[in-house]
Amino acid sequence: MGITKKVWIDYCDKSKKKLKEPIAIVGSLGLRSVGKIVVDELVEKTHPRLFAELYSYGFPAIYYGPSYLGTPSAVGVKIMKGNVVQLPSVEFYALERQKQNQDIIITRGYQSYNALNQYAVADKVTDLFKELQVKKVISLGAQVIEEGITSCATDLELLEEMYKFGIKRTNVDRFIGFSGLVVAIGRQKGLKGVCLFANTSQNLANPEYPDFNAAKELLEKVDEILGINVDTSDLEERRMVEQELMEEIIKKEERREKERKKEQEREELRGYV
Repeated sequence: MGITKKVWIDYCDKSKKKLKEPIAIVGSLGLRSVGKIVVDELVEKTHPRLFAELYSYGFPAIYYGPSYLGTPSAVGVKIMKGNVVQLPSVEFYALERQKQNQDIIITRGYQSYNALNQYAVADKVTDLFKELQVKKVISLGAQVIEEGITSCATDLELLEEMYKFGIKRTNVDRFIGFSGLVVAIGRQKGLKGVCLFANTSQNLANPEYPDFNAAKELLEKVDEILGINVDTSDLEERRMVEQELMEEIIKKEERREKERKKEQEREELRGYV
C-alpha cells in the first residue's frame, strides 16, 4: 500500500500580491553550505517580504550527516527565539523592486530525508513557481572539481546568457539535493532554469562546514546577473575569522602530534635503561 507524503503551503500574505516578471533564486543546505549562505545573505541584506512557507512530512529537525544525501535524521521541531516552536520549512520571500520591471523570489530551501520526499517537495515548489509565473529559476550550489563559477541549465539559450557573465559550462555530472531537483522538475513543467556552482574544497569531517569565500564569489556573480547590489564585505570578514580558526586548530593538532611523537620516543628509550 502506498503512503502519501503530505506537502502543503501556508501563505503569510493572504492577498497573494502579483509579482512583476519574477525570477526565483533557490538555495539550501548542501556541499559546504554555499547555496544556503548566499540565500541567507540575500534575506538579511535586502529585507524581502516573507510571503509563503512550505511544510512537509519529510522534513527532519536534525540530520545525522550531510542533509543533501538523505542521511538518517530525526523528526521534530525547531525552537526559535522566545522558545517558540516552529516546523522546518522552505521559505519564500518576495523582493519587490520598484525601479526595475522584475521582482525576485528568494527561496530558502530545506532538504528532505529521502528521495520520495525530495521529489514531492520540489514538485510543490515548482507548482508555486508556475502559479507565480516565474520567468527563470537560478539554483545555487557548489562543486569541488572546476575553478570559478560554472553552470548547467535547462536550455542552450540560458547557457549562452551565463557565458556573457564569464560563467562557463560545467563538466560535473551531478547536482545532488533540493536545489538541483527544483530546476530539473521545473524543466518538465516548462520553467527555464540555470544551476550555478561555486568552486569549493571538501571537508570530510563536516561536508556542510561553511565556505564563506565560495559563497562570496557566488553571491557577487548573482549580484552581477540581477543587479541586487548586496554588500559582501562581512562574508570576507567571516572567511578570515574561519581561516584563523582553522589555522589555530591545525597548529594545535601539530603540537599534539609532536608531543605524541616525543612521548613515543621516551617510551622506546625506556626499554634500553
